[in-house]
Amino acid sequence: MKTDVPALKRFVDLPAPGWLAVSRGAGFGLAILLGLNLMEVFVHSTSAVENWLTDLRPLSQPMGITVLAMASTSLLMFGMRPALPGPIQFATFVFVAVFSGFCGRELWQISRIASEPYRTTAMIQPLGVLMLFAVSAVGILAGNSDSVRGRSSWIAIFVSTILTILCFAVVTVQSGGLSDSKPPESVPTVLVIGGQQAANGNLSEELTDRVATGCRLITEKSGDRLLLSGSSETQAMKALALESKVPEEKIDVNSESGDIQSAIHVVASATDAESDKRVIIVSHWFELARIRNAAKRDGLQVTAVAAEQKHALFNQNLRVAREVVSLLKSLCEPTAAYLRNSPAGPAN
Repeated sequence: MKTDVPALKRFVDLPAPGWLAVSRGAGFGLAILLGLNLMEVFVHSTSAVENWLTDLRPLSQPMGITVLAMASTSLLMFGMRPALPGPIQFATFVFVAVFSGFCGRELWQISRIASEPYRTTAMIQPLGVLMLFAVSAVGILAGNSDSVRGRSSWIAIFVSTILTILCFAVVTVQSGGLSDSKPPESVPTVLVIGGQQAANGNLSEELTDRVATGCRLITEKSGDRLLLSGSSETQAMKALALESKVPEEKIDVNSESGDIQSAIHVVASATDAESDKRVIIVSHWFELARIRNAAKRDGLQVTAVAAEQKHALFNQNLRVAREVVSLLKSLCEPTAAYLRNSPAGPAN
């Protein structure tokens, strides 16, 4: 039988279906997120089981690290070459199925436990992650099929990768905006994150909401000490706390912690290995996801509480968009820190 080489070459050079490029981009995006999460585990000794994408309990920490590492590598290989050898294709699909299964379990638990007003919001993040893995799974299963072989557009793959990472950040911010349940016992510190002060020197509506929520937690005996963080606005925040009947001896002010990370460092530096690591942190709902992540890196047991808003803040949608960008920067910080601090190679 004579083979028509030009015809075979034309078949091989045909562009692959567009959906395969999207699937490969989703695989690349998930591989990057898993790799960044793994770097955070190595740099900050956080939990690989309770990772960014889902909760892998009851797996142990070593098993969690193994799953993150192998899943990231497998998805990266799929993104680079969808026609994987049989064993690698099977292993990649198994890891996708594992994460999908744990996301499905999380959705089931939310549907049983969460109350109706908050159920939909709580399901956004696990459902979004599940859909990203489903998109990758389609390409993994069909990657060896002759009907989809060809050259995928790297532009389409790149765009899909960016959209995957951006989608993860958006659903994380949205779903993370729900307040955690208050601890049954009083915690040592209620931290109120500062922010922009109004032009006339008075507290902005944003800060008024946050301080009022923090004061309520103190008066309800959910916390022993009210810590107000920020810069020049902290004295006005303290004045409002005093007006809210919080005793002055229970109020501490730190005027040198103008952002979330530095404010959390202040609390973490005040505790040692034997101290109570519990802390309640008050901020607006769109910052809670980044607050939880930053607190875990410092070894704190955080309860994130959204400030009670009377109505939406001015330019709130823009603030949410900026917070998505801030969250993405935060996710990259452990990898950047590792690269900055990694020892130089041997001199020639």
